[in-house]
Order: sequence, then C-alpha cells, then structure tokens
Amino acid sequence: MATILRSIFVSVCMIFLFLSLGCQTRDRGNIPRTAPVSGTVTLDGKPVAGAGVVFVPTGTPAYGAYAMTDSAGRFTLKCSETVKGAVPGNYLVQVTKVVPVTDNSQTVTAEEAEHEAQIKRRFSSESDETKNVLPEKYASAKTSGIEVTVPAEGIRNLKIELTSQ
Repeated sequence: MATILRSIFVSVCMIFLFLSLGCQTRDRGNIPRTAPVSGTVTLDGKPVAGAGVVFVPTGTPAYGAYAMTDSAGRFTLKCSETVKGAVPGNYLVQVTKVVPVTDNSQTVTAEEAEHEAQIKRRFSSESDETKNVLPEKYASAKTSGIEVTVPAEGIRNLKIELTSQ
C-alpha cells in the first residue's frame, strides 16, 4: 500500500512539475513582466507608415521596447521578437522613418523600400544611402520631447503626435 501511495505522490509531483514548467515562457530570458502598449503615430495629423518607434527606459530595470508602424500608423510594442509589450516604467521615445534615397534623390514608400532592401541584401554587398524623412528632433529620445509612463495595466491607443514645425 505504501508503494502505491508513494507512486501516486511521485506521479502527482511530476505532473505538477511538468505543468508548471509548461506555463513558463521560455523565450523571455530575464525580461520582467510586460504590459501591452499600442497606439498610432501621426505627423501633422496624418498617419506615418513604416516608422520605427523606440521606447528608451529612463530608470531601472532598463528594458527598452520597439515597434514598426503599419500603413495606418498603428504600432504594438515588443521587448524582443518573442516578448510583446513594455516593462512598466518611464520612457523617452524616439521615432524615425528611414528610407533609401534613389539615384534621382526621390524617396520611395516603405513597402518599396523594404522590397528593394531585400533584393539588394541578396544580390549586393553595397551599402545604400538612406535618410530619415521625419523631423530630426524625433530621431533621438533625448531631443524628441516625448515622454511616456507605462502603467502595469498597459496603454491602449497611445497617440504619438509629431509636427513638422
């Protein structure tokens, strides 16, 4: 009887161990709990597609977050490729939209730029000339003037409103 009880106890312990390990996110590394952050980026009231949004932490723990805007200027932050959201805390924000400059100095859409970059990465080792098409002050978290506090519950519909002036 004691052997049966011991076998049941060991089995229950093993099941609990496997279930608890299965509930952990193995790809988090040492990133603390995150909160969902999403929103839109506009320039003079118009959505900015293909912009890089970077949240630079001002305190500790120092875990940044980043995103790319879609065609409607919407973004959802992530700390890494596998961890969505941002660690709650205070951030300075930088926003850039870097596009390649064509031979005749015209810019192209974000989709065309990505397609062109993929082709060049495959067939060329040349570096491309690029430029940021947003006002330069937003290219640095220190000069952008954008500060965001991410609460534990996260932020939905954050509006990052850039101006040309």
